[in-house]
Amino acid sequence: MREEATENPAEEALANQHTPEPTEAQRRLMKLAEEQGVKPLDFDALLAKADFWPEDESIDDFIAAVQEWRSEGGERELP
Repeated sequence: MREEATENPAEEALANQHTPEPTEAQRRLMKLAEEQGVKPLDFDALLAKADFWPEDESIDDFIAAVQEWRSEGGERELP
């Protein structure tokens, strides 16, 4: 694990993984994310995004809904 801190959160996350140096595709993706202002989600932000489906609905209901949305050809915007 590297001890260096970087200004780019995506680069820092990649550096903290136990993987070899980033590939060219990873570098391009990190650069694009930085240019677009994309930041990694923290746990609270992830939970907020996951709150779009009612808790009392089953996973089978969710899968059926996704399949229906896809068959309609439309896209479902998540909050």
